[in-house]
Amino acid sequence: MYQRSKKLAGMPVISLADGQALGRIKRLLIDHRNMAVAGLILDRKGWFKEQAVIPYDHVNNVGSHAVTVDQASAVVKLSSMPELENLSKNPVPLLGTKVITEEGAVLGVVEDFWFEPQDGKICYLELKGHLLQGKSQLPAEFIRTCGRDALIARAGAENSLQRPKSLFSAAYRERAAAAGEKISHRLGSYLQRLPWKNRNDG
Repeated sequence: MYQRSKKLAGMPVISLADGQALGRIKRLLIDHRNMAVAGLILDRKGWFKEQAVIPYDHVNNVGSHAVTVDQASAVVKLSSMPELENLSKNPVPLLGTKVITEEGAVLGVVEDFWFEPQDGKICYLELKGHLLQGKSQLPAEFIRTCGRDALIARAGAENSLQRPKSLFSAAYRERAAAAGEKISHRLGSYLQRLPWKNRNDG
C-alpha cells in the first residue's frame, strides 16, 4: 500500500527495540535522480545544531500513525552522511513544481506524491490543474528530468494521467447509493399498486 508524502509530516518515529520515541518527522530528503525518498529529517529535542536524519534503508515500516525503526541507532547526524547532507543543502523540490511534457504542455503542479514504504520509491505524482480539472495522478516513471523550476515528463505522458482512485471510489459510492434509493422507492411504489388479496378473504 502506497504512502502519501504529506502524511508523514509530524509523524513520530518509534524504536522497535525499546519503544522509545526518537522524534517527529520534519521533512523528507528526495533523491531526484532515482525518484525515491532517501532519508527522513527529524525534529528532535537536544539536537540544537546538528540535524538528525534516518537513512531510508534504516526504516522498518511506515504505518498509519508512526514510522518504525529497529533500533535508536538508526538516527544519525546528517553531517555523518555526505550524500544525504548534499540532498539537504541542494534540494530539488517536487511539491509545488510544474510538470511539463517534452512537447511543452503543462500537465499540472505537484501537490503531493505517493511512494512505496518498503524502499521509498516514488510511484505517483499527484497533480492539480491544467489538463484535467481537479486532481490527477501521473506515474513517476514518466518523469525524465527533475529541475529546480520544472519536472520534465516524457512525450505522451498526458495520456497516462489518472484520476485518484479514492475520488473515483467516493463518487461511485455516492452514485450507487442514489441509484439504490431510487430503485427502492420505485419498487415500493410498484408493490403498493399490486392487487394483493387479503389472506383472510374467503
